[in-house]
Amino acid sequence: MYVRAGILTSEIGSRYGESPALTFEGETETFRTLDLAANRAGSGLTAIGVSAGSVVGVLAYNSAEVVHVWLGCERAGLVRVTLHSHFEMETHVTLLQEVGATALVFDSRFSDAVDAHRENLAGMALIAIGDNPPDWATSWSEVTAKGSDGELFLDANEADPVFLQPTTGTTGKPKPWIVTHRSWAAIVNQNLHHLDTFSTDLPSVGPNDVMLHVHALQWATGFQLLYPFIVRGARTVLMDDSEFDPEALAQTLVDEGVTALLLPAPMLTPLLDLIEAKGGIDHKLNRLVIFFATPELLVRTSEVLGDVWCHGFGSTEQGAATTRLLSSEVAVNADRLASVGRAASPFFEVAIVDHTGSRLPAGEVGEIVVRSAMSTSSYWDLPERTENAYFAHNWFRPEDVGYLDADGFLYYVDRAGDSISTPHGTVYPHAVEGAVLRHDAVANVGVVGLSNGEIVAAVQLKPGFIDSVELRREIESAGSAGLKPHELPTVLIVEELPTVLGGAKVQRGVLREALEEQRR
Repeated sequence: MYVRAGILTSEIGSRYGESPALTFEGETETFRTLDLAANRAGSGLTAIGVSAGSVVGVLAYNSAEVVHVWLGCERAGLVRVTLHSHFEMETHVTLLQEVGATALVFDSRFSDAVDAHRENLAGMALIAIGDNPPDWATSWSEVTAKGSDGELFLDANEADPVFLQPTTGTTGKPKPWIVTHRSWAAIVNQNLHHLDTFSTDLPSVGPNDVMLHVHALQWATGFQLLYPFIVRGARTVLMDDSEFDPEALAQTLVDEGVTALLLPAPMLTPLLDLIEAKGGIDHKLNRLVIFFATPELLVRTSEVLGDVWCHGFGSTEQGAATTRLLSSEVAVNADRLASVGRAASPFFEVAIVDHTGSRLPAGEVGEIVVRSAMSTSSYWDLPERTENAYFAHNWFRPEDVGYLDADGFLYYVDRAGDSISTPHGTVYPHAVEGAVLRHDAVANVGVVGLSNGEIVAAVQLKPGFIDSVELRREIESAGSAGLKPHELPTVLIVEELPTVLGGAKVQRGVLREALEEQRR
């Protein structure tokens, strides 16, 4: 089946006209302005020789231009590849070479990194967005000046790529996942259903909503929540994600009347600390999507912000909150706080299976598998990886372990490859990390098993706390509740944890190597 390239946002100008669409650094574009900017972006890239079907790398912090690039690439049939800002430039260069990119659009703040690797980027058009573009790159204004306001009409096979979304790199080298026209429509549809059924007290997402992106657009907040709000005529607000500032976030929530937000738990905790210190803020949040939270953090969120949250779960290859726990579901049964909820829409299936792909009964731990139109795709030029990613009948394997209860609520245990085998049983780092995070001094933590058999919890402290033997013992004591003897960790205080996505995920493999090196 063929579809119009960029169809999801093709009518935003005519539908919503002069309504506010996109706010960044105090300036707001209307939907008509955004629509024209997308047309100029797509046609401008084509005008400088980036033809339909070409792969275009995008390396940038949040900005209005990034949104223009996303929409414009889709309309012009260009395959965007997201480059996560937390990776080293060498990783980006390797990925761009592997996917045969013909252009790289980069934030001018990455100019030095790009310049250092220009020899390996030979043949690619280098395009700089933002202030002070380097002399050796084409400025974004030059690109858009060659573009046209006119609509782009391009037919695309629904099985063709729209963009490539690399995995986050927590389990090794990032792998580019192909998002097709069909799977992209399914992702947006899944997220719309998820948002529209957030609460029986809320109307569907619409023009009265304001979606704030403070985390990286190039990761989950953009992947999941940029398009659903745009296609419904809601206003999008962007904050620069190069550094996280809880004070600026709290002020923006109030000033912009934000109704929707996605935050990973490591960013939510300092926000709650700040709001509590202020004695509360006058906010309008009614849809807060949280990832990687503990039950204690969810309870605290209700106390500070109200029952405005859901706890989401998913993977890069799905592109949406695949399961989600609503605060209203916890009101019915508090035990559900330990779960990541159930399917976020009727278009998505989840099951627990054994190593052969056979279903396991409720309560039994096994491999989490999922099935929907969102994951009907493949990894770019990785046929063996793609083949191993599926069981029969299109069941996708995110490489996570968990179990379902009798009501279909999913309980996440850990990444399949991160489990630690000991003589006394298996240790799942996720469970230990959740226990350690109960202590008020802990900002973030990564748990790994060392070659000597020791289970170590590497703890990054919140500002104001100082490492001491007494504090480490306190953290170990606070984290011991609910853990078995073989799961109890040795707490080690570290200055910084190796993380991706602004601290959202700890790179356990990198952490393990660093700790092993210290032990030598």
